[in-house]
Amino acid sequence: MSNKPELCFAVPGADSIVDVIDPETGRSRCYGRTLDEVRAESPGAEIMTFEAHCAAKAARQDTPLEWIATSEARYYEMLEVLPPAAQLGYAFLVGEPYDHHALTGRPRFSCFKREAGRYFRSSRPMAFAEFRLMFGGR
Repeated sequence: MSNKPELCFAVPGADSIVDVIDPETGRSRCYGRTLDEVRAESPGAEIMTFEAHCAAKAARQDTPLEWIATSEARYYEMLEVLPPAAQLGYAFLVGEPYDHHALTGRPRFSCFKREAGRYFRSSRPMAFAEFRLMFGGR
């Protein structure tokens, strides 16, 4: 097994890669495309290590959490769309992951809460551990 970092085609700032690069051919694994061919469909694509792409994505995922006002109707719509993935008091994680953390692979969920008669949604998804820490669950 090689110690060389795995390379990929990706657009900096995008959440997903375009494709992994075959180390034998230097082309995309899926369709055998060159960087120029990849750029025709994904302008701005670059060659980068998969590790660098994941680290940049994780940095975007780990931004400080903010609470954004939402309506009572939206709160109950999201509460009832699926059984919550977790619920502590009037806070809950929507029942299906929004995405997964780029470095840990842990699922992250949209979060909603009711506080002092007002309704809020999280500015970004959160993992179970962050939810439990924030709302006092064990």
